[in-house]
Amino acid sequence: MRKNGFTLIEVIAVLVLLGLLFVMAGGGIAAGARGYLLARENSVLSQKAQLALSRMVREFQDCFDCVGPEGAVALPFSYTNIRQDTPANVLAFSGGTITLDGNVLVDQVAAFNLSYSAAGQLEIDLRLAHRSGGVPVLFATSVLPRNTY
Repeated sequence: MRKNGFTLIEVIAVLVLLGLLFVMAGGGIAAGARGYLLARENSVLSQKAQLALSRMVREFQDCFDCVGPEGAVALPFSYTNIRQDTPANVLAFSGGTITLDGNVLVDQVAAFNLSYSAAGQLEIDLRLAHRSGGVPVLFATSVLPRNTY
């Protein structure tokens, strides 16, 4: 004759099953949190690159003396913009940071390349270091300085 209640084996089986459910749920929550953090870092990285490239494009569009032979441009790069009453601007890359006239334009830079194409455009290649993935992300654009043609 059985009394009302649960046996020890039934209680242990329920606890084991609940433990497995909690482990799976915890793994799903952790994966979601990792995905959120990765998406947030990607967004920050993209915004930093977009701001830096937009500023460089604007500077080089107004460049007065941005003419050179095809190939890489030596850094620091000194140039004059349309407002010739201002001193020459200097774009430099050092220690993972790109500076414009001594002010930080973007940091976490893994690689930076500035070169002239055969068409006379300035090609800008910017690789920003991704903390989570470890692989630098490439952002690139080209600019045709309007005062060189």
